[in-house]
Amino acid sequence: MVRLLKYTFFFISTALFLALLMYIYIIIPHPVGKEKTVFIQKGKSLKEISSILEKEGIIKDGNIFLIYSLLRNKPLKAGYYRFKGAYSVKDVWDILYEGREQIYPFTIIPGEDLFDIAEKLESEGFVKKREFLDYVLNRKNVEKSGLKGISFEGYFPPETYFLSKNSDVEYIVKAFLKEFKKKYLPFKEQFEKKGIAFYKGMIIASMVEKESPVDEEKPVIAGIIIKRLKKNMPLQIDPTVIYSLKLEGRWDGKLGGDIMRFDSPYNTYINKGLPPTPISSFSLESLKAVLNYRETDYLYYFSPDGKRHIFSKTYREHLRKLKKYR
Repeated sequence: MVRLLKYTFFFISTALFLALLMYIYIIIPHPVGKEKTVFIQKGKSLKEISSILEKEGIIKDGNIFLIYSLLRNKPLKAGYYRFKGAYSVKDVWDILYEGREQIYPFTIIPGEDLFDIAEKLESEGFVKKREFLDYVLNRKNVEKSGLKGISFEGYFPPETYFLSKNSDVEYIVKAFLKEFKKKYLPFKEQFEKKGIAFYKGMIIASMVEKESPVDEEKPVIAGIIIKRLKKNMPLQIDPTVIYSLKLEGRWDGKLGGDIMRFDSPYNTYINKGLPPTPISSFSLESLKAVLNYRETDYLYYFSPDGKRHIFSKTYREHLRKLKKYR
């Protein structure tokens, strides 16, 4: 009986000691040192996650993290996580359980189109270019989002977004559209009051964006585009030819000659009216320029330096100025 009591006391004491030791491991912070980013891939087991965290120095003992995770019995979220400072096992588990993952900045610059955005998303490690383009050039996905158009071109505002590198295409698109609905959609009512369909305004704004980086010129250029449309004149805007070539995977950085006659509904040299969709992202300044376009006597313009434009009232005047500057 005495021996049994001794063994019982030994086991209880040992169990209490181990429990106390584990408790200390769980609540005492472990210093990570310099900032570290850890990627927890989808489908990783608790044992694999524990091993990764120990290997990266986020926790001291992976087995303690594994036992604690099994006791909590709740799923941990995949993603990129940033650690800096000191963390207990409980701290790290809470971060992974709540999905407080690392996010990265992604910037869309005014005038970038879906193809530019796709390239950057892939090069910066967010999503594959082809996967993104297959989604955003699909009319059904546009309709599913309750939007007009045959693609998402023009719906992704120039802005710095903060995205997870564990996101799928649909999540990224929703992040872009959230910004559009917040900052751009409120102008729809103002366009309709002026008798301009909002989507038409978006298409013109994208051409204005591609034509001029100078904000004070934009209302003048918007006015010329609208005036040409009213006169049933071809717009003859070079970036629409470039966009038509990009759609076919044929853009090589060169314009001129026969390529200006490239057969596409986007080519405003061979087609009158607007292209089917916007041809790029555009700033709020470009959208406001269309809303508040300036009526002038001008019908033609060109840029001698790629920045500011020279405007003309007649084609003869336009040719004369072209000859002078070239």
